[in-house]
Amino acid sequence: MRRLIIIACALLLAACAGVPSHFEKPRVSLAGIALKEAGILEQRFTLTLRVENPNDVAIPIKGLDTTLEINGQPLASGVAASAVTLPALGEARVAIDVTSNIATLLRQLRRAAESGAPRYKLAGKLFVPMRPDGLPFSVEGEVPAIDGLFDPKPNTQQF
Repeated sequence: MRRLIIIACALLLAACAGVPSHFEKPRVSLAGIALKEAGILEQRFTLTLRVENPNDVAIPIKGLDTTLEINGQPLASGVAASAVTLPALGEARVAIDVTSNIATLLRQLRRAAESGAPRYKLAGKLFVPMRPDGLPFSVEGEVPAIDGLFDPKPNTQQF
């Protein structure tokens, strides 16, 4: 029994040696929104997220979960089992499909027309092997032009 405890402790110490002593959460930003499908009851958008790794070790991502809000109101949500490895001190783009219903979309478009430039909040979790509960993220900003839904205004940057 004593040998088993010693072996277990040695394995635990060996596993901890591979974990960096100082780990910073990856930074997530919205790189683009594109309309994928528009049906009578629901719409599917593809969100492209830019994920930056500020650490000097690569981070494998095995999936993500996200919710998109426009002007403080939930619009769309989705999950993806996108396996990607963030290079050390690098970045990767991850695409995720999210789904919205027509009533929510129309309500948000009407509010956006009344209030000017709409704002978004993108929140969710990146699932990585070292954190089974996921690494939470949240980012806010102004909604970029949506490919396939609106024509961008002249002199605007399209994502």
